[in-house]
Amino acid sequence: MFATLCLITSLAKLKPNVVLILVDDLGWKDVGYAGSDLYKTPNIDRLSSQGARFTRAYSAHPVCSPTRAAILTGKNPVRVGITDWIPGDRPKDELMDTPEINNQLALSEVTLAENLKKEGYRTWSIGKWHLGGDGFRPTDQGFDVNIGGSHVGQPGSYIAPFGRNVNPMPDDVMDGEFLTDRLTGEAIKLINQPSDKPFFLYFPQYAVHTPIQAKPEDIEKFLAFKTDSQKQKNAKYAALIWNLDQNIGRLAKELEESGKMANTIFILTSDNGGLLPVTNNDPLRAGKGLDYEGGVRVPAFVLWPGKFKAGQTISEPVISMDFTATVLDAAGSKTMAIDGTSLLPALLGRKFRQKRPFVWHYPQYHSAGNRPSSAMLDGNIKTIHYYEDDRTELYDLVLDPFEKRDLGKLNPGKTNQQWRKLKSILDSMGAKYPTLRKPKN
Repeated sequence: MFATLCLITSLAKLKPNVVLILVDDLGWKDVGYAGSDLYKTPNIDRLSSQGARFTRAYSAHPVCSPTRAAILTGKNPVRVGITDWIPGDRPKDELMDTPEINNQLALSEVTLAENLKKEGYRTWSIGKWHLGGDGFRPTDQGFDVNIGGSHVGQPGSYIAPFGRNVNPMPDDVMDGEFLTDRLTGEAIKLINQPSDKPFFLYFPQYAVHTPIQAKPEDIEKFLAFKTDSQKQKNAKYAALIWNLDQNIGRLAKELEESGKMANTIFILTSDNGGLLPVTNNDPLRAGKGLDYEGGVRVPAFVLWPGKFKAGQTISEPVISMDFTATVLDAAGSKTMAIDGTSLLPALLGRKFRQKRPFVWHYPQYHSAGNRPSSAMLDGNIKTIHYYEDDRTELYDLVLDPFEKRDLGKLNPGKTNQQWRKLKSILDSMGAKYPTLRKPKN
């Protein structure tokens, strides 16, 4: 243990650069190394093989804005009052009234960028923000530079002029440019700026969120790859993923050829599970917007060449806030991510165990089919509680990783115990709950 602490301390003195790529809607099975049968991600596969792949990585929430808030603050979305995508749906014909959410990340929250600036970092946000508009953009939350980040959650088009407000963008954007290409070019310009200070590149992608668009030549390529036996059949989505992967390769190549990768922690993960029916998350159950594994299991890897053990596959569960804690730890920050655990011991090849439960709170409705709900992963037991009918489902993810056998009614004692534990944790974080609507007179 002492040796590990000394090594962690010495790593922190290096003040590594940090690249944190947050892909939008990239499902657990949407990358080649996870067994995708149509999508091709050679750069993601190569980079992940040089570091640690997390086979049980979870997003902080089944939809985007809450996970983004969690990564930037190190807090469960409940604590920051963002438990739905911003501004969310508020249907008037449903059974329950759902809690209001904050439509921006409060300025009182101390972000990862603000903490790293205290450690001497240059801080850049390139891409999707979706945590507030004017007065609440990245440059209001600790970032020196913001390119493309506004209140919107998706572009009108991936082809310039992009169709809706993904500004600020450079004035010289040409009609026909592809959004992911241009954002990557801007990121490369920043990392090539001469400086003796480390940098934090927060690179939240608009890809692979709808609208599903791609370059015609890439679509043709994947149409040719399709077979009747594949579960993943969307050639246009495959081409959008391919473009994303090619741009990740561009960024990595620039870091490698400039010598900067040797002192860079490179992280990739997703904000929630894959969107159905755009993709196919089989054998995981469901997808984006739901608490089942398909909605919250995501691809994730971390590498730091020569520092972190390469070629690792880590099966211990991790969650979005853990990446926040890891970055702070590696940068030597004394600030703690309240709901995250540093992964440095695991990345250095040491024993690593998660001892606390993961909790998700989604007390709103979602078009994918979510009814107001909360969930908890406690050891190998997954608990999901639905508020409309006060029903609790229970799954043993070791015996039933695909959530096909609800044990809730078979073991009411255990079910009630797990629901009480989940509720207690939510209460401690100040959770707000849905309420049954009063019948109209």
